[in-house]
Amino acid sequence: MTRKFRTARTGTKLMLALAAALLAFGGVYGFAASLGITSSGLGAGSAVVAACGSGTTVSYTTAYASGISGYAVSQVNLASIPAACLSKSYNIQLTGAAGATVGSAMSGTLPASGTTATIATSGNPDASLITGVSVVFS
Repeated sequence: MTRKFRTARTGTKLMLALAAALLAFGGVYGFAASLGITSSGLGAGSAVVAACGSGTTVSYTTAYASGISGYAVSQVNLASIPAACLSKSYNIQLTGAAGATVGSAMSGTLPASGTTATIATSGNPDASLITGVSVVFS
């Protein structure tokens, strides 16, 4: 068998190498597509990660900003905050294409009561660039 491979034509060797590469890429691509996000696991994307609970939802509000001639994110809204997360620290980052940061990170402390929080942004993060919001409670 080894002798046949050594004497095989270059085209045949190239086709075998291409087939092996496609199999390897297909396997890696399949594993990457199955990555998910949970508060207890690692994956690809953006989600609320809280050691104190789960279920928090995130949205943001936009307002026209003449400085960028378009809409900017004016605040990030947190809802359904678990009771165990109240009075905990938060860190929020708006993200864009390929996970690039957009605007400055927001950090502070969640309120001591209630299930919602409204966090003002600084500057005028361009809303058209936003593809995700990353939130961490600690």
